This record gives sequence, C-alpha cells and structure tokens, in this order.
Amino acid sequence: MGLQVLYVEDDIDIQDALREILESAGYRVTVASTATEGLALLGSQKFHLVISDYNLPDTSGAKMLSQAAATGLLNCESLILTGASRLDDVAGYRVIRKPVDVDKFLAKLNEILAPVRDEELARAKAHLEVAMERKAQGDSLKRIRFVLYVSEASTTSLRALRNLQTLLKDYEATQVDLQVVDLSKDRPTSFDEDRVTFTPTLVRRMPDPRVYLLGTLENIQTVVDLLNDAKVERKR
Repeated sequence: MGLQVLYVEDDIDIQDALREILESAGYRVTVASTATEGLALLGSQKFHLVISDYNLPDTSGAKMLSQAAATGLLNCESLILTGASRLDDVAGYRVIRKPVDVDKFLAKLNEILAPVRDEELARAKAHLEVAMERKAQGDSLKRIRFVLYVSEASTTSLRALRNLQTLLKDYEATQVDLQVVDLSKDRPTSFDEDRVTFTPTLVRRMPDPRVYLLGTLENIQTVVDLLNDAKVERKR
C-alpha cells in the first residue's frame, strides 16, 4: 500500500513480531526503541501512522506523542499500544490494550488509515496519468490499451495501482494507453462495455481479445506477458 508506519517499542521480540505482522499486511515499517529515537525519525521522515508502546525507557509513549505534536512533528495518525494497568496523559490518543487480537488490530488500522489511503490512491492515480500523458505528447502510436478500474475505499486498489505504476516505468509510455477509472466517482461507457464486477480489475482493451486481471497485480509477470505480446518496447 505504500503506507509508512513508525513503531516505537523497546522490547525487541515484540518489536520484531509486530513489524512482521504489519509488513505482511503491506505496510512499510520503521522501528525505534526509545522516544528519543522516535522523535528523531519523525523529524527526518514522513509517516502515515505512529504506533508507540506506553512504557518506553526514556519517557512514556503519550509524552513522546505530546512532544511531537507540540513541536510540529506529529503530522499523521497515532495510537498507543500497551499492557500497562495505569496510564497517564493519554487523553486524546487512541489506546489499544495488550494482548492484541491480530485480525481486530489490522481492521482497526484499516479503519484509521482509510482517509489517508484514499488520498494516496488519488495522488498515485493523478501522478500516473499525468506522467503517461506527458510522455505520450507528440506520439500517438499506441500498441496496447489498459483500463484499471479501482475504488478509493479499497486497499487492494491502491496496491494494484502502485504495482502497475512500478512496472510501467520500465516501458515506453508512448506505446501504452492507460486509463484509471475510480468507480466510486465515475461510470464511463467502458464500464458497461467491460462488465466489471470487482475492483481492482485491469482490462486490456487493445489489442483483442479483451483480457481481465483481478486483484492487486502481485503476479506482475502476467501484465509483462501482455505487454510483450503487444510488442511494447522497454526503455533503453
């Protein structure tokens, strides 16, 4: 999904376990063991979410978040993950108690980050379309035409778009016609013609026959095969 998570936890075993869970769910995870390290990272990188243990070696997770907010470093969502029985200064912060049910935890993160994911999807879509249009100026010879049907509310839509975006960087954009259709906002004629049922769906509309690929496009080799069949050239 491309969403960046900062996880502040001094217990290395717990740190490794949760990082593995988050990365398996598609998040990019940076870890810190102290509040000082966490604040330094917040000052040098962009994150979409900060998860902090409450009891840190140098201060509490709540105080770290408060300090980050006061100094303008906390420009993202945040939550405190803790097994402590007594908590101070946590008013205004989300708190999740240990032990954690993994499915419920990931569902909560999905809920928290839904607006952020929508923004990232819209930004990636706009960036891809502008890049493709710019590179295609002066050359209308297209060898393949794709339509990617997505939905801003869908995690898998963002992953599909990112995977496709990464792949097409290696190919001549002047030979690829790509349209990204957000079905939560638009229902073009192609939607009825393609009879799309699920998002995300990538449709090859040219050359014939029409080909449908559903899901996150993790198996990007299938798309490569379609590009090769259409004799789309790689960048030199």
